[in-house]
Amino acid sequence: MSLFRTLCSGLLLCLLSAGSLWSCTTFCFPTENGWVYGRNYDWMADDCLIMVNKRDMTKRAATEDNPLTWTSRYGSVTFNQYGREFPLGGMNEAGLVIECMWLEQTEYPVADARKGIGELQWIQFQLDTSASVAEVIASSARARITLFRTFPLHFLVCDRQGDAAVIEYLEGVMRVYTGSDLPYTALTNNTYAYCRRFTEAVKNNEEGPAFRFGGYSLKRFLWAAKGAMGWKGQPDQSAIDYAFAVLAKAAVEGTQFRIVYHSGEGRVHFQTKRNSKRRWLDAACFDFACSQPCMVFPIHSGETGDITKQFVAYTYEQNLELLQQSYQKTPMLKNVSQESLVQVAKLPDTFSCAGVAEAEMEEVGAAADSAENEGQTP
Repeated sequence: MSLFRTLCSGLLLCLLSAGSLWSCTTFCFPTENGWVYGRNYDWMADDCLIMVNKRDMTKRAATEDNPLTWTSRYGSVTFNQYGREFPLGGMNEAGLVIECMWLEQTEYPVADARKGIGELQWIQFQLDTSASVAEVIASSARARITLFRTFPLHFLVCDRQGDAAVIEYLEGVMRVYTGSDLPYTALTNNTYAYCRRFTEAVKNNEEGPAFRFGGYSLKRFLWAAKGAMGWKGQPDQSAIDYAFAVLAKAAVEGTQFRIVYHSGEGRVHFQTKRNSKRRWLDAACFDFACSQPCMVFPIHSGETGDITKQFVAYTYEQNLELLQQSYQKTPMLKNVSQESLVQVAKLPDTFSCAGVAEAEMEEVGAAADSAENEGQTP
């Protein structure tokens, strides 16, 4: 089985049969020092590695559909459950934050001249190459999320410059809500337009029929939107504490972990269902140079406070173990073969530093020239 089919076929069947479980919540609000971005991850599997990804890496999309290639411009910190290079979301060193939400109505573009990439790897691609919401949007001219065997997702993005956007793919077209089209910087599991209509119909009346008959995704959107609009710089509460309180209101039984990013400070705060202690990391303290190893941290580990120095060097074995654990906890993935998981786990080993890749290409070119010259007659 190809790597692309390994990554996608089983997961899609599982997610389509359990879409209601993918009931995550995101929101963001501006502070004097950049956006604060909150995220609840609601799912059946709770294993996750926080990963430090390098700049100046040459990469290739794990798809057979005209695969995209790129070189990472920025280092990033991501939350990965289904393997390295396939994050659920994260923040890069430029302060761009992106997270995904389940959206059943999603229809990705049909194949065209643009290069293809899977939806989770698209998140890594954006963190690798974009410093702003504008750059994320502009990248659609170059790359498209492949239509073949992918998760139906939409995305909430914010950047250090103060911009935010919701990105959806409906009827094969990328739809972007930003600026005046984005009155509520929140996202759950209905289309943004539908959530907006619900929020404006309910207004402040959570006792009326509009609220009572609204689905839980719509209610979570309302609470997240009100939370995003409600931050006024309270003197008795930090923006981080406030964000965690909003996440607590929108939590469900299957909320496995909560994340709060501070794009201005470059810090990421988190807690998990298995380990409720509040921990945080300082992304500015990581060395994102390509010559340095990728660093990882198991999300359930650590005591309260700063865990930045507790990251350890990434290994293929850690990646394989993560895949084994997450696939086993995802019912429709239990029968994926060990051979297929090994393929996915080895993908990052096929990437290299841009300088190394260029040197190898020059070497191959020089060898080809030498062979050609040797074959010439005087």
